[in-house]
Amino acid sequence: MASSPDGLSPAQPPAARASAEGDRTAPPARAGAPSRAGAPSRSAALAGARAQLKRAVRGALAADSPVRRVLPDDVGERLRQVRRHLPVRAARVLDRQLGGAGDRLSPEEFAAAFAQASRRPQPPADDVRVWIAPANFAGQGYAWARALDAHAPGVGARNMAVTGRIAFEADQLVAPQIYRDLAWQRAQERYVLGGYTHVLVESERPVFGPLYGRTCVEDVRRLRAAGLAVALLSHGSDLRVPSDHARRHPHSPFADASDPTTVKLERQARRNRDLLARFDGPVFVSTPDLLDDAPHATWCPTVVDVHTWSSAAPVLERPVPRVVHIPSSAGLKGSAHIDAALAPLAAAGVIEYRRLQGVDRATLQAEYEAADLVIDQVAIGLYGVAAIEALTAGRVVLAYLGDTVRTRIHEATGRAVPIIETTADTVRADVEAVLADRDSARAVAASGPAYAAAVHDGRRSAAALMPWLRQA
Repeated sequence: MASSPDGLSPAQPPAARASAEGDRTAPPARAGAPSRAGAPSRSAALAGARAQLKRAVRGALAADSPVRRVLPDDVGERLRQVRRHLPVRAARVLDRQLGGAGDRLSPEEFAAAFAQASRRPQPPADDVRVWIAPANFAGQGYAWARALDAHAPGVGARNMAVTGRIAFEADQLVAPQIYRDLAWQRAQERYVLGGYTHVLVESERPVFGPLYGRTCVEDVRRLRAAGLAVALLSHGSDLRVPSDHARRHPHSPFADASDPTTVKLERQARRNRDLLARFDGPVFVSTPDLLDDAPHATWCPTVVDVHTWSSAAPVLERPVPRVVHIPSSAGLKGSAHIDAALAPLAAAGVIEYRRLQGVDRATLQAEYEAADLVIDQVAIGLYGVAAIEALTAGRVVLAYLGDTVRTRIHEATGRAVPIIETTADTVRADVEAVLADRDSARAVAASGPAYAAAVHDGRRSAAALMPWLRQA
């Protein structure tokens, strides 16, 4: 049968068209035949069946298909192959009609977002050209690219990021709707294959959008077939297995194995851990706690602009010190424990407690500069970008790291982490101890900027990546 202009549904046969338009030439009912008033006509039933078929096709083929998520991998791959060969217009109709209303863009919005996502950076002129994509969590893809530009002779790097709730700088910014667009995906693949020698894949996510699947597996095959060297880098929740974390840490945010988010993260992390175990190339992690889940990986430290975050503001000089806690995720950071522990101190006027969430980068920096103490987290067992920024600003930083992470960092850098250890059980007592011995706490804070510069200014990150970059 012929296709309609959108490339989706078969053209209606004459009988169906007549029914849809109101058929004035239909023969009268035969004498004695039962009345069909109120009963569905054959053509209406046929139209309903076609509508169901269209919904099924959309559900199977669209970029974010919920059906494909539960299908066996081989079936899902066959459907992806069908979608990859659709005309762009037909694929866009599928994506638009299946996607949730909140995820849809008007034609004008889509055109603007597509134009923005198509502003691809000029590849570096260096012999070694590195593409880092597509996560850029906490701006780290961009920061690693700049670290390679600055500290790796003969190497140039660029990065791409799918836009999220918090805006971080990137060389190429892509809206989620465009990341799933077939035309953009095809152009992005041509751009990367033609412009770069190395690709650092973040969080096991697909580099070209979900053109070939939900993970980077097929992207890696295609990159390697084109002669590019590939390495994988994990950021955190993509690799951290919740059930294992809960066994290692007493106040793990993953203690409730039935929590829907924990269930989702468990499935994702196990899949990605298996993917990394099968991968025969270099594997990196952004924080040393992730070596629990990928022992064969190399730590590639997160990077902070130590000049931007440096501050000369005094510490612990006011009678009532300011304590700041600004979690990226309250659940992961153990914020409920921190709030409960510090509320009595704030009520008694011993401290001023600033608890914020979801702030922009400028607000975060201003809050850190005005703080005396910054409490990062008491549950997860690491320190992240926000804690490094607080160290760079010369604040007293408290967090739960644990002996294993501290030992790994000392062995790798020869330095002790100038973060005061605290836990969900001891955070109130630890804050009180800081206030009771301000001189010692100020000395710890004073060592923060030097530590951040030595470990997190990008030099160690570039050095960690260099053995891979020299391979090809």
